[in-house]
Amino acid sequence: MFESKNVLISGGSSGIGLALAKQLFSFGSSVTILARRKDLLKKAILEIENERINSQQTAISISADVSKYAELKSSLEKDRPVADILINSAGIAYPGLFTELDPEIFYNVMNVNYYGTVNLTKLIVPEMIENKSGYIVNISSLAAVIGIYGYTAYAPSKYAVRGFSRCLRSELKSKGIDVSVVLPPDTDTPQLAFEHTLLPDITRQINQSGGVMSPEKVSDCIIKGMKRKKFTIIPGLEGKLLYLLAPIFGRYFFHFAVKKDQ
Repeated sequence: MFESKNVLISGGSSGIGLALAKQLFSFGSSVTILARRKDLLKKAILEIENERINSQQTAISISADVSKYAELKSSLEKDRPVADILINSAGIAYPGLFTELDPEIFYNVMNVNYYGTVNLTKLIVPEMIENKSGYIVNISSLAAVIGIYGYTAYAPSKYAVRGFSRCLRSELKSKGIDVSVVLPPDTDTPQLAFEHTLLPDITRQINQSGGVMSPEKVSDCIIKGMKRKKFTIIPGLEGKLLYLLAPIFGRYFFHFAVKKDQ
């Protein structure tokens, strides 16, 4: 399924995106990673190259901001392989109390997480339609299943990605393009480390009830889901239970937060 395929991954310089890039490269895919920071992209390419299995593979990077459509369009018009698989993994999170977060934070998080996903997909889908085949994987979050205290900026952006994926699947299936949406739990990434410096105390207590997965384990679960062409991919047993029992857990987290906030 992955050998000799061209894969484009946003947010591919770290975290889940990088783990996917390395694993797919080890399967014989060619990989293009897209992110903002050139220094991280350069380092990531070296890591990806360590997984090379044949001389025909290519590993290239593109420095661009997915939230800026014109810049992204210009960057993608440069020489690059036509994408067989698109993985929208670029994302940011900024936890905090709604009453204390600056409105600009809400705009920035939505611009990267949701509009960034829309922008890149908008630019890549036409070439997939022309080829009458393709696979799009959007990384959402378990935060798009249960609204958690302290995530009024982040969770809605991931709810939007989840809804976008549902609508996109219905439009593109007849054109030979498959769509999956991934709902990962907390994952051991630089982004999570940053979040932990900002978490409200109540959010920190809620998060203690769940574990943290490695990017490699999340990547492995995503790959398995893609092989089965599952629409909703949920890494980890705890994540699956949370998804299935969302109404129960949702009420529990709500009442826990209310009690602690009194």
